[in-house]
Amino acid sequence: MINRNFALLTTGQAISSVGNFVYGTTLLVWIFALTHSAAAISGVLIAQYVPVFVLGPIAGVFVDRWNRRTIMIVSDVARAGIALLPFIVPASQRLPSIYISMFLLSSFSRFFTPARSGVLQVIVPEKQRPQAASINQVTFTLAFIGGPAIASPLYFALGPFIAVSINALSFLVSAMCLLLIHVPKEAVLPSLAARAQEDGGGVKRGGVRAVMHELLAGLRFVGRTRMLLMIIILSLIVMLGAGALNALDIVFVSQRLHASTALYGPLTAASGGGTLIGAIVGGMIATRVGARRVLTGSVILLGVGLVIYAFQTNFLLALAIIFIGSAPQGSIDVGFTPLMLSATPQALMGRVQSVIETGTYAMSLISIALAGYVAQFVPVSIIFACCGLLITLAGLFGWFAVPEPKS
Repeated sequence: MINRNFALLTTGQAISSVGNFVYGTTLLVWIFALTHSAAAISGVLIAQYVPVFVLGPIAGVFVDRWNRRTIMIVSDVARAGIALLPFIVPASQRLPSIYISMFLLSSFSRFFTPARSGVLQVIVPEKQRPQAASINQVTFTLAFIGGPAIASPLYFALGPFIAVSINALSFLVSAMCLLLIHVPKEAVLPSLAARAQEDGGGVKRGGVRAVMHELLAGLRFVGRTRMLLMIIILSLIVMLGAGALNALDIVFVSQRLHASTALYGPLTAASGGGTLIGAIVGGMIATRVGARRVLTGSVILLGVGLVIYAFQTNFLLALAIIFIGSAPQGSIDVGFTPLMLSATPQALMGRVQSVIETGTYAMSLISIALAGYVAQFVPVSIIFACCGLLITLAGLFGWFAVPEPKS
């Protein structure tokens, strides 16, 4: 598996991802059991999303200042304790404590995710980054499929404590794996040399003004770097189209496929299976065709697949199409991640990753909101077809606009 450091990072992240999906599903079931309220469940999503927009962009600045490996370890240990918060408060405070725990978990994740990209950039040689992205996508997809599948049975058989404890333990396992990673300090703390070179001894590290100065420096770098600008625009357009599928697919099952909503589960599983296959195939072909073609070609195929899916009326045929059509989704990150890592200096990785993450979350929410509103007047199948066309056009734009990476 590429090298020892990457194996440790991937193992820890795979276990942690399973814990996250078990935890997330358990909380939704638990909250509904406590309140029988859809509004209470939506509170979890609000608690998750608020830190993305409030803290996300600023977190990247500090990720570029601090030791990234240390950030990840501290975040994991903190999240292990936070996950157990609902069990150390009185029963009357259970629901607020769940919201607080989700808010804090999401807050620490805003630091962890860009720090992970910075560490990945250091421990994986450039030629092996498509393979690394493929492995990461495979492990994430397996966690996405397996985590929710075991969460509900665990909850109903043993109660919420076991499922929540699994998540806490998974964070500790991830922290242990990170402790075993050996990298030079300057590799995970590149900011000092960069500041000395750029600012004649470094900018002031304290104060809001200094933070905003560094944040704007990251934004300016994205704006003047063609590779980053083009792949970010591409990803934002894709998210604008893809968010509708996440919001309305269960409605599509009922309205267009004339099937029971109970069959939404198999449809989701088929999509996960296709994504898994796509991640594997993407990793196999990326070294031959290049990350740029894997990214843009996958986006084109994803859009075409969504258009075809939109006009299905038979459930079994739709099941087959969503399986095949989801394969490009698995290979998108196989192309995107190597391009992002190769175009971004180590000293700016935190800010660049945070910009991307905040932007994609925002576009996803906009897509979901627009889809929900438009669905009041327009059939879901037409919405899906338009979204598929938008994604296809985004892929064609990327095919010509995204430059070849510098060798």
